[in-house]
Amino acid sequence: EYGLPYKYPDNLVKAAQKIEAGITDEEIAKREDYREVVTFTIDPADAKDFDDALSIRKLDNGRWEAGVHIADVSHYVLPGTPIDTEAYKRATSIYLVDRTFPMLPEKLCNDLCSLRQDEDKLTYSTIFEMDDDANVLKSRIVKTVTRSNRRFTYEEAQQIIETGQGDFAPEILALDRLAKQLRARRFAEGAISFEREEVKFILDDTGKPVDVF
Repeated sequence: EYGLPYKYPDNLVKAAQKIEAGITDEEIAKREDYREVVTFTIDPADAKDFDDALSIRKLDNGRWEAGVHIADVSHYVLPGTPIDTEAYKRATSIYLVDRTFPMLPEKLCNDLCSLRQDEDKLTYSTIFEMDDDANVLKSRIVKTVTRSNRRFTYEEAQQIIETGQGDFAPEILALDRLAKQLRARRFAEGAISFEREEVKFILDDTGKPVDVF
């Protein structure tokens, strides 16, 4: 009805299949190596593309270093190429109840550019150095190579926040505390939160909705 691009052009799917991960010693040497820093993704339970990750570590000077890492799509999709042109036309991935119309071919969005657990990935990162009161003292944007230690669902991360128990609990609790301090300052300075309910459906094997939550 709305002309959504439900099928990816075959020639671009084939072109994407030929793209290599490219995580060579030469490429790693150009980047900051964060593979030994505790890093994890937090996404919905049904997510397939993990396009962002968080990292945190305590520095020798007593400050916190928090990293926000996104997949470095620009390493694989160059301006003006057919895949870039198609992605520009689509503008975004479209998520329906039972399927996704991706902005990029599946090889990119669900594989090369998905920050999957225990896999080295090329990323773009914003690195923040903060004190215990979440004052940002330094920040930089750099190309990195990262390795996710754990793939969390929202529910798993929330349970750790509420109970203080679970994988990488100290790191998640530290990030949660810093985030809440930052958020409190934002609202004190006049930020507005637009809350909205998100509806999800449970489908049976034939794709018929059987429940909603």
